[in-house]
Amino acid sequence: MSHRLLVLFLTVLVLSPMAHAENSDSVIALSTDNDLFAPTQTDRDYTAGVAITYSSNSEDFLENPVSGISQNLDRFVLSGIGADINEPESAALEFGIYGFTPEEIKARDIDRDDRPYSSLVYLSSSHSYRTLSDDSGWTTSMTVGVLGLDVFKSGQNAVHKVVGSDRANGWDHQVSNGGEPTFRYSAAYHQYLDESRPDQQFKVTYFGSVGYLTEFGAALVFRDGLISSPDNRFNPELMAYGERAPGVAAPGGREHYFWGGVSVKARAYNAFLQGQFRHSDHELGANDLNVLLAEIWAGYTHSFVAGTELSYVLRVQSSEIKSGTGNRTLAWGGLVFSKRL
Repeated sequence: MSHRLLVLFLTVLVLSPMAHAENSDSVIALSTDNDLFAPTQTDRDYTAGVAITYSSNSEDFLENPVSGISQNLDRFVLSGIGADINEPESAALEFGIYGFTPEEIKARDIDRDDRPYSSLVYLSSSHSYRTLSDDSGWTTSMTVGVLGLDVFKSGQNAVHKVVGSDRANGWDHQVSNGGEPTFRYSAAYHQYLDESRPDQQFKVTYFGSVGYLTEFGAALVFRDGLISSPDNRFNPELMAYGERAPGVAAPGGREHYFWGGVSVKARAYNAFLQGQFRHSDHELGANDLNVLLAEIWAGYTHSFVAGTELSYVLRVQSSEIKSGTGNRTLAWGGLVFSKRL
């Protein structure tokens, strides 16, 4: 990550508590993913990501300009499918960056048998809704970003230089190299199951998105242990690679619990592999990709003093690419440090 992005993250981390300290149901989180955090310790596919997320149910925050735009989009979409929702219970804003690399990063030439380099810098706005029956809910997310900037390239090679890893030399061939705007909108319906107890929660989620990731699917999610954060603000099944805005929990007190889940999805389009409208030196076609994908994850969350929490998650996803070098299982780990404000 570049020094300027790190300074921005730390600035927001410091200033956000000052802006919303009066609200006891707000949280700020700093998260990082890396395939090196997984047992396989590879440096390929979804290789790393960093994000900072602010989530709150404060009325002032729910009325921020970005949230207002995404709420209008929510009303259009959810009313169109007949969802019986109340006003949003909470909102989240997230700024982040993540990227993908092929297996061989030392070569400058393109490996047509593997995935392309790709990256995204993004801003995401998410909302959590309860239905009128209160045994189910909706989560929405609107993300705008730019593909193909040099920010991730610079950050990855700076980190590799410090830790003594190989330099990634193929970034000049990344998808939408030089920058291309992109967009994604997602909506998910949660059914909270009757088997849930205060120390054990289960839900089924049906989700879909259109944009740079276009897909639909279903997930089964659980957590078990000492739980104080609200269930409608804990949505790990909605994390799209490094994007966590819909899934950052707001700790309500002391807690420590295990969590996990499994999802199956049908993916129609992936801009990180297929590119968008701009020419890219290396793109894969729809016939090169698997439509059906499965993902499984497991994590642990533990709270500490002063409303702080640390979470670790390991995620494994089936291969996105049908054949060749790129036909392999993806695995990465993530850390989330959150602070209740």
